[in-house]
Amino acid sequence: MILGGQGGVGQLFAELLGDEGKVTLVDLRASTPPSGTFAMVADACRPSPQLIAELADADVVIVALPEEVGAAAIEAAAAHLPRGALIAETLSVKSTIAGPLATAAERHGLEALGVNPMFAPDLGFPGRPVLVSEVRGGSRCRRLGMLIEERGGRLVRISIPEHDRLTASLQVATHASLLAFGLASKALGADVATLVAAAPPPHRTLLALLARIITGTPEVYRDIQAAHPYAHEARRAVSDAITQLDDAATSTSAARFEEILAELAEWLGPERERLAGDCAELFAHLTDIVVPEPTDDMTARPFCTPP
Repeated sequence: MILGGQGGVGQLFAELLGDEGKVTLVDLRASTPPSGTFAMVADACRPSPQLIAELADADVVIVALPEEVGAAAIEAAAAHLPRGALIAETLSVKSTIAGPLATAAERHGLEALGVNPMFAPDLGFPGRPVLVSEVRGGSRCRRLGMLIEERGGRLVRISIPEHDRLTASLQVATHASLLAFGLASKALGADVATLVAAAPPPHRTLLALLARIITGTPEVYRDIQAAHPYAHEARRAVSDAITQLDDAATSTSAARFEEILAELAEWLGPERERLAGDCAELFAHLTDIVVPEPTDDMTARPFCTPP
């Protein structure tokens, strides 16, 4: 059973579990379910008699719901699951849900797992990392991990405290940096079409990443910035880093700037060469640049204003 079955993450896991048996997608809205699945309109936090009957027959429940209702849905579902069933949540913040998940699993004799696919659901599992935090392990936890690996996903096993510290960098700082880059570029007043036409590979890459965020669901990105326990700390780190760069760039000596690059090179360690290779491969694909047609205004504009 997938609670939140109409969402992107819910659909991702519904497809993953399709060959394991009957898959029921539970959501507040009616929908036409994908082939091989069943749809049920129900409130996961207040189970109806029909939902309770389905839960009593479920081996695995995936909670793919927003954080504000995740804990309530876990508690409501766990009370009706058979002993030994697995309840897994997919929230991007684990520390707030870990307590309710562990308590529910212990009280009702369930396996419990935290799962966090580190990619947009439409990309699919092949080659993508999936963070896995075991709360109360067992055979069904292992089976779900095997299914993810069989689909090409890369499991990264990590504890609950480590998870949120890691995602503060992986998600909060990353998205904050990209949004700040966009705001800074807008403030500098450059024409976007000209930026795209003139952009060297690093700038083009950042514009593409910014566009992916902007065309996504605002609530998803706001939740990462607002709900993460280390979000303020991560954004402060980004802000402090800009201050450090500004101080180094405006210093009369080049030594501090060189120190910053050396510190980062040491931090990257043996991964530096492989990551540089990844970058070169990425840039090799950024050759299809669409140059805007010159406008009358562009052709009439002089290179400089004559005296």
